[in-house]
Amino acid sequence: MLKCQRQEEILSILEQKKAMNIPELARSLYVSEATVRRDLNALEKLGLATRVYGGVMLSKYTGTTDLPLSLREQERRPQKDRIAARAAKLLHHGATLILDASSTVQHMIPHLTAYNDLTVITNSMKVIDLLEGTDVRVFCTGGSFIPRNRAFAGAAAIHMINNIYADYLFFSSQGLSLTGEISDFSEEETLLRQAMLTRATKSYFLCDQSKIGQSYLFKLCDSANIDGIICDTPLPETIAVHKPVP
Repeated sequence: MLKCQRQEEILSILEQKKAMNIPELARSLYVSEATVRRDLNALEKLGLATRVYGGVMLSKYTGTTDLPLSLREQERRPQKDRIAARAAKLLHHGATLILDASSTVQHMIPHLTAYNDLTVITNSMKVIDLLEGTDVRVFCTGGSFIPRNRAFAGAAAIHMINNIYADYLFFSSQGLSLTGEISDFSEEETLLRQAMLTRATKSYFLCDQSKIGQSYLFKLCDSANIDGIICDTPLPETIAVHKPVP
């Protein structure tokens, strides 16, 4: 396949998939990852493609679409590990916790083994996979499946959440504005998280610094209405928090 044909094929794939990582593109085109990187460099110079979260997407979709979990999992892993470790310290034995389908929250799973008799309620297939083989009791919300995030949402998921009680909710989202508004691009997951907020005694937002100052289409809640924000950097003074998280 000629270089120009290959680059046209990359654009066609990204038009359909919205975003992909480099190994996936290489397998789709039957070429090496080095070849794909060279093609992406050329497409970036033309303003047609943009690197994001360990992968690539069409420039016209940058900031306007929800990136798949497979890409978000690759970004800022050390920071997410530190945030998740701090979050897990808030737990106690016998706690019931809601974990959403965000990539940051998934980093809490290895730390849960420090506690006995935990119950996890989640809409995340990845969380369920990671908890396999542990002693944690797991409930899935069910609902409409979102393949790009390996998550459930929709009316059935909200109905399940509205009929449970939890000690803690740990969640994340795509943006935290400088005025403390937490927002996301996914309407269905935003609605589910809003339901989760009403069913937990304490709720904590897990946030790396890349999300600060970002705003997206659907507002989830205000930072002042939750119990704390766990971040890898000090928060701007303009963001109100109920109380600091140690």
